[in-house]
Amino acid sequence: MLNHPSPPTRQCLLLSLLLLVCACNKATCFLGEGKKIWKQPHPDHFIKNQSFLYDTFPSGFLWGSGTSAFQTEGAWDQEGKGPSIWDHYTHSTVRNKVSTETADVASDSYARWEEDVEALEYLGVRSYSFSLSWPRLFPDGNATGLPNRAAVEHYGRLIERLLEKKIEPIITLYHWDLPQVLQERYGGWKNYTMVGLFEQYAAFCFHAFGSRVRYWLTMHNPYLVAVQGYGTGVHAPGETGGPAGSLMVAHNLIRAHAKAWHTYNTHFRPAQKGKVSIVLGSHWVEPQRGAATAANIELCQQSMEAVLGWFANPIFSDGDYPLSLKIKYGALLPTFSPEEKLWVQGTADFFALSFGPNNLRLGRSLVQYGQTVTPDLSRILGWIKLEYGDPAVLVTEGGWFTVASVGKEDTVAIYLTKRFINQVLQAIKFDAVQVIGYSAWSLVDGFEWNYGFSVRRGLFYIDFSQSNRPRTPKTSAQYYRRVIADNGFPIEETSSDIKGRFPCEFHWGIADSTLQVLSYPFSPQFTDPQLYTWNVTGDGSLRPVPG
Repeated sequence: MLNHPSPPTRQCLLLSLLLLVCACNKATCFLGEGKKIWKQPHPDHFIKNQSFLYDTFPSGFLWGSGTSAFQTEGAWDQEGKGPSIWDHYTHSTVRNKVSTETADVASDSYARWEEDVEALEYLGVRSYSFSLSWPRLFPDGNATGLPNRAAVEHYGRLIERLLEKKIEPIITLYHWDLPQVLQERYGGWKNYTMVGLFEQYAAFCFHAFGSRVRYWLTMHNPYLVAVQGYGTGVHAPGETGGPAGSLMVAHNLIRAHAKAWHTYNTHFRPAQKGKVSIVLGSHWVEPQRGAATAANIELCQQSMEAVLGWFANPIFSDGDYPLSLKIKYGALLPTFSPEEKLWVQGTADFFALSFGPNNLRLGRSLVQYGQTVTPDLSRILGWIKLEYGDPAVLVTEGGWFTVASVGKEDTVAIYLTKRFINQVLQAIKFDAVQVIGYSAWSLVDGFEWNYGFSVRRGLFYIDFSQSNRPRTPKTSAQYYRRVIADNGFPIEETSSDIKGRFPCEFHWGIADSTLQVLSYPFSPQFTDPQLYTWNVTGDGSLRPVPG
């Protein structure tokens, strides 16, 4: 006869089981507490006698760099590739107030991919994030038909070479280059038909390359696709559908991502054992003048929900949009059915974050609510942990940009690279955020969307006037290489203080430094590039001042 536990014992067992589940599933325990981050001291306050954290990253940290297909591949009409919406957009004469340059050749990475791999070897990275070109693989956009064999072989060669060099390929399925035929036939991402078409495309890629790829990213920064591609028209396809257009596009992008994740989870994960996520981009805000009142914190929370939470809440939280968005847009905001909420919820195996200038260019529409836009990567990582239950985080895009005239001595880029990486280290050490890797963006100079070639984001300088597009490491590449070799910022114990006196005639003084960068306002009514000055304040943080 079986001995059944007495009621008190049964209660203890249930309690123990509950505690075990809670310990294993931190998302259940800590979900939705992002507001607490603004009540916490800034990580810099924990660092005594220094303004910089000297320490190393966890063993196995995934150092990397990345590119996107349209920005670097070139060969826009070669070997069977069809036109993308960005090809069409850059060749169009109806564009207004954007660069008239094209990415027809760009960095020529389709032909010079081996040189890109050599650049990765120079850096000593452990991963390379790159995107597949949908119109190169399927010129007609139809992934149920025969693929372009030249494209399949090209990406296969690249993956094999990376693995030979012990570099982890991290593949993005969609980085904004939709086949133009799908835009013309269906209206692009406004049409729900795109959800099924994207699933078919994703399934082909999983089948063709998945046995050699452990990390998949369905799409890059859907916020910018929805807002700038279909809302303001600043990006391809250049549609000005306003909030209604952006909201519908975002809804379909979320559903397309979820469908691709489920396809992988059901049909490919058992054999391939990979992980799938979506790259979400965001800014960061602090209460104006540091006043962390309840009202100011609520405004900051709403600001984060309007950008990152728009996509992260359905996927990483409860399967639905934040309440602040429902209040703001009302009936204009599409709805998920109860079944869809359950279906969308949890469709990411880790949190992939893009933190760069494209999302930080949010301009006056945020500042007017009493917030300060701040490039603080440590704080947003802490917010993600609290808001979405301590997920593993991969920073898939980190870095800044310089104007083209700067050339190879990109001192400001070094400063910001150092600062962003150190902020990741602070998030790991002080807030126990599970950051598993950092990808410096980008590997090589390329076509910077509506800025063309007027700004540069590469670690490697490319002389676009030369047909062979030589890659030359910038000073930022040399610096990043050292950080990777050291696995962070170890304390140099061999260094010692130098004691002595300065000459009597030595001139002491004080100075203020500024970083000037181009900032693109977020609000649709501000469509001209605007110069912002980023002041370096006394605590080492950056503050934007409109120029």
